Amino acid sequence: MSSLIFVQLLLLGLRVISTTTDTWRHCTDLLPLDLLSFVLERDTSKLVPGVHMKQAGGVRGVHFSSPHTVLSFPSSQLLVNCDLFPKEFSIVVTLKVTHAASTVSKKHQDLLLRSCSELQQGQLWFNPLRKGLYLCDGTAWITVLEDHKRLDYVSEHQVLTTSSETHDVEVFQVPGMGLMAAMAHRSKASGSAVYLWTHSGFKLYQNITTHEALVWRHFNMGKKSEMDFSVIYKWSKKRKKFVRFQSLQTYCARDWEAFNINRQTYLAVANHRQGNNNHTIDSVIYRWNRLTKSFEVHQMLPTSGAYDWEFFTVGPYHFLVVANAFDGVTTSVDSVIYVWINGSFQVFQTIKTFCATDWEMFQIGGRVFLVVANGHRLHGNGPSRYAINSTIYELDMNGQLFVRFQDIVTYSAVDWEFFSLGEEHFLVVANSFNGESYSLNSILYRWQGYEGFVPVHWLPTIGCSDWEFFSFKGESYLIYSSAKAPLSKVFKLKTY
Repeated sequence: MSSLIFVQLLLLGLRVISTTTDTWRHCTDLLPLDLLSFVLERDTSKLVPGVHMKQAGGVRGVHFSSPHTVLSFPSSQLLVNCDLFPKEFSIVVTLKVTHAASTVSKKHQDLLLRSCSELQQGQLWFNPLRKGLYLCDGTAWITVLEDHKRLDYVSEHQVLTTSSETHDVEVFQVPGMGLMAAMAHRSKASGSAVYLWTHSGFKLYQNITTHEALVWRHFNMGKKSEMDFSVIYKWSKKRKKFVRFQSLQTYCARDWEAFNINRQTYLAVANHRQGNNNHTIDSVIYRWNRLTKSFEVHQMLPTSGAYDWEFFTVGPYHFLVVANAFDGVTTSVDSVIYVWINGSFQVFQTIKTFCATDWEMFQIGGRVFLVVANGHRLHGNGPSRYAINSTIYELDMNGQLFVRFQDIVTYSAVDWEFFSLGEEHFLVVANSFNGESYSLNSILYRWQGYEGFVPVHWLPTIGCSDWEFFSFKGESYLIYSSAKAPLSKVFKLKTY
């Protein structure tokens, strides 16, 4: 209770103006002020009712047992030659929380949060367990300040032995089952596998026959990609496993993307090549037909060694970007951003990329970004360069195009994964090859605002082919798949 009254006192001193006019001026260049000095007597024997001096651990402090009207004061004592508080200001509060207060159960915390009524309107509550400050608006507690998760370090949580090398991992939820992961295994003999998350990590749940599978994507159904055709699998609630649903003709498909526009479901396949040499072929957009209950061709888009599709929405606009990797001669090709207009995708912008293998869209605040994973530079019979820049682009709302924001050196990058912990934002890259070795660090980057993304953790990987971020019961994890070793690893993200 003492924590509640103490913080409330500070805000009573600040809650002095409810309306403004154009003639009122904000204060500037204010010196630090001790708000308690405005309401407390220097002579501790003359303290107002409900206020007592306390000493703990050699430190003296003030204990408030109940609010009192004399603990407020006019704003004129603070604001000299101005009318309003500065547009930006800070309040520093030092609290001593008793052990009893820190052991309140989460259930009782929630009960306290729900006790906001008109009688408590305008009062503040400091929750020492959640490290948050909340304001009662008369009906509910509104968050004023709240401590968020911050990444401390990354630890190895599980080494998962797989039946073969893995090109892709997809983590998803199945109602009634929990968290699952589908892995696209390279081996024809063992096929691919679906794993179920348990208290100790991922455990094998189901084997599915595949032929050099390259990718899985979950969209309330599951599907895998093969050499000459791809298969959509549907989850059977009765059998509690994935069963074959529909086959589609594809050409060395490297990626699938599922998305919805105007309550209509679509699938985009990235056809990489036809035969051994023809990389300039069409990739296909499929649309779900509710009458036939199957996916049908909606649109064909020309691609060059397509490796990845990424769908995203900005306001009322829908975009689809393809990672073009190779045109049969060079990896220096244009990747294309499409925009949805009148029922089909039209070219919005082209961006020069170098064996582009992945696009990842993310937003920070109101800013929209696209990051590309560039694999390597190759032209004709010349040598390949694997240490090259992958690039982050930002959407210029005024110019209506994506512009270069930041270059990051990567090593045959094949995937980016964006995620957030609290108010912190991260990118992790899948570095697969540096020209000599597949054993190298994949790097975790943290958003630093003006500085862009800066490296904070180096994670040892072997031929890293994919990263997936997932959370379970309040804990956060990263899993990576290896295209060069029969293993995958789960890392736990330790926060504080």
